[in-house]
Amino acid sequence: MNEPAATSSSVARALVGLLIVVVLIAAGWWLFQDRDNWPRGEALGEALRPIVEGKNPDQALVARVIWDNYLETRANAARWSGVYWGLTFAAAVLSALAALVLKLETFVHSEGAKKDLAALLSVAAALMITISTSGDFQRKWQANRIAAAELERTGYEFLEKDGADARSYLAAVGPILLRRHLAIVGGSEPRKSPQEAAKASAAGK
Repeated sequence: MNEPAATSSSVARALVGLLIVVVLIAAGWWLFQDRDNWPRGEALGEALRPIVEGKNPDQALVARVIWDNYLETRANAARWSGVYWGLTFAAAVLSALAALVLKLETFVHSEGAKKDLAALLSVAAALMITISTSGDFQRKWQANRIAAAELERTGYEFLEKDGADARSYLAAVGPILLRRHLAIVGGSEPRKSPQEAAKASAAGK
């Protein structure tokens, strides 16, 4: 009579432990998701605001293009970083718990329950690593982060020149975004534009 009760109690404790793990993972996920509200790039935005709201249409257009693309790449970097590191940390925790469960004597008495729970935790950890790797989340995070840094530099160069020859800065924004897309999909070097090809040909002569 006592053996079924002990087994039932062990299973209940194992389920409680699994629920705690799920809650911890959910809390970590919420923390990473909330990264979108963390401050980033406000100084550049405040510096560009007078130009965006100014009367010069070309300067306003370029300032808006730089700022909007910067916000997009930074937000994407934060999201992909949250997904990548969230899965990585969760997999590490689950792997550690899988090893710990097999050593527990007080909370889980049934050897069968311990093995089953350890197996579930190990499979969940392996699945998270597989998803993170096959999804190339690290590459997506890094590509967006680098693009954001380059756009930020372009924005400060635009401010340094006081918006002179504003539309020329659009030639820098396009390649930055192209390199980001190529880095995400794992493509080759960006193809030169006709203007760049003409300049290179002229320089060779």
